Amino acid sequence: MTPEQRLLLRHALLRQLAAAAPASLPLATLQQGATLAGFSLEEERLRAELDYLAGKNLAALTPAALSAGLLRVALTSAGRDYLEAEKLV
Repeated sequence: MTPEQRLLLRHALLRQLAAAAPASLPLATLQQGATLAGFSLEEERLRAELDYLAGKNLAALTPAALSAGLLRVALTSAGRDYLEAEKLV
C-alpha cells in the first residue's frame, strides 16, 4: 500500500467513526466500510491502522462491554478536530 493509499484508508476509517459518533463501531463494521471505500483488508491490517490512529489520539479502542474479546472504536475529539481541519466533515 502506498503512502497515499494509506492516507485515504485512514481518512475513510475516521469518516466512518465521525458518522457514527458519539457511538463506537465494531471492527467488522469498519472492515465493511473500508471494503466499500475500495480497500481489501485483512483484520490484522485493519487493526494495525486503528492502532496507528489510536497512537495519534485520533481514535479510541475499547473492549466491548459484554465481550472483552470484541473491540469497539470511537472517534476522539482530536480525531474530530483533524477531520474538520482537513475539511473532511
